[in-house]
Amino acid sequence: ALPISSFPGSTEQLSLPLLCLAMARTSSLVPAVLLGACSWALVSLLSGDGRTESFLTAAPSSRGRRTAMRGFKEDFADWRSSLSSDEKSLLLKQAQKEFDKKFRKSEEMSKDLPEEKIESFSKILQKFFDSEMEDYKK
Repeated sequence: ALPISSFPGSTEQLSLPLLCLAMARTSSLVPAVLLGACSWALVSLLSGDGRTESFLTAAPSSRGRRTAMRGFKEDFADWRSSLSSDEKSLLLKQAQKEFDKKFRKSEEMSKDLPEEKIESFSKILQKFFDSEMEDYKK
């Protein structure tokens, strides 16, 4: 046991393992605190535009993007409601068993929707991609 001589009037003694453990906890905390302080300083210096911002800022929302997504959602819901129950069950079964090797080799996997349904869905997707491209250009 070692005497604690750094504290005036202290006559208590610490064992060497406890002293080492206390020093290890303190020394492992110092690099973490220094790393955090340096990171904060670096981020605040590199922001450089003269205004203060919080570390986690929200990206400005685009009103057009929300409108485009809402339009896609409504168009997709309309297209989906136009499917017959047989077509819905076919799509559901194909989606659920997509990774089943036996099912992938079956004739049911190779069945497609009618051509007009595929064309109407491709128009919905094209409309969505066009609106995304316009938002990207802005």
